[in-house]
Amino acid sequence: MKLKSQKGFSLIEVMVGVLIVSIASLGIVLCATYAKGALRSVAIKEMAVDELISFVEVMKGRIADGHLTVTETMGDYQGKTVFLEGDRYSNNKIPAKIYYDHMTIVQTDSASRINRRYLRAWITWQDFSSIKKVTRSEEIEMVMMEFPR
Repeated sequence: MKLKSQKGFSLIEVMVGVLIVSIASLGIVLCATYAKGALRSVAIKEMAVDELISFVEVMKGRIADGHLTVTETMGDYQGKTVFLEGDRYSNNKIPAKIYYDHMTIVQTDSASRINRRYLRAWITWQDFSSIKKVTRSEEIEMVMMEFPR
């Protein structure tokens, strides 16, 4: 008795092929979702750093012109609220808080009466890109010259 060779695929071969393609598709979808979340997290961090730099630039100007009030030199530990995305009336918003430490005088040049003040500022925000919410922060430290009035 002679066996005839079959042309095509058996049901088992088709089912195994479908299973392999399904697993590969699931992996691609999961990787794309993770990548989108990671990119969103980086974009939010970039917005937070931009807000912090803007705040520090304003404070640098205030320090340089020597018109700081006593309240400003004491720091802000309650924080100034800024929105990285949206505004206070939006449904989709990402609030952040900017803080800064007491601005101490680190060096004084008595001949020219120029003070150097230490400024440390930081921003915190909630990152919802991961499965659980995580508090993230970035900080900037610098020494600025305060010119006499």
